[in-house]
Amino acid sequence: MLWRYTLAAFRTNIIISVFYVLKRKKREKEKHLYEKGFQNLLQSMMTSLQAGYSLNNSCRIALKELEELYQDQNNPMLRQMRRIIQGLDLHITLEQLFMEFAESTGLEEAKQFAVVIEIVRSTGGNMVEILKRTMQHLKYKMDTEEEIRVLLSGKLFEKNIMLSMPFFILLYLRLANPEYVECFYNTILGHLVMSGMIGITVFCFFWSEKIMNIRF
Repeated sequence: MLWRYTLAAFRTNIIISVFYVLKRKKREKEKHLYEKGFQNLLQSMMTSLQAGYSLNNSCRIALKELEELYQDQNNPMLRQMRRIIQGLDLHITLEQLFMEFAESTGLEEAKQFAVVIEIVRSTGGNMVEILKRTMQHLKYKMDTEEEIRVLLSGKLFEKNIMLSMPFFILLYLRLANPEYVECFYNTILGHLVMSGMIGITVFCFFWSEKIMNIRF
């Protein structure tokens, strides 16, 4: 009976690991959406600053423009911006609010922007030019990531097919000729072989994810 519990624990750990990877992918997707939203935010703020508005008021105008841009009013970026505006109403400094925004979203650019705001307010500087450079840097990063995603999309599709093929073959045999694969479910050796196959497949999955996970 011990081997059954061991195999069950092994398979459970594999399932948990897969869910962890899927959750990480979801976070990466959300971060990409925040990057795009932050880029739109900087664009709106730069336009308002050029029109003569203050930094705080440019944030308020940016929120209104983002609300018009996004159809979904529950968009994560809109929620973050509303928190910033609420913080301004409570007389919290803009640099502190952007620092909290950076910690919440994981955007390094937002953290750098918060530091820049603090420096500019204490020493002076051309805020419009700083916004322009920050936008250019963020756009270059996002464009590069998109090019890499396009280049890897074909290989990613091939990887998913190759990793799913063993399970489809096993399912086909299970449905077409159950007696042929019955030994995999009723013997110790069969359970070991099945667990080994799952382990190798999951290892290949994590390995391919590590290879394709390009960070900037």
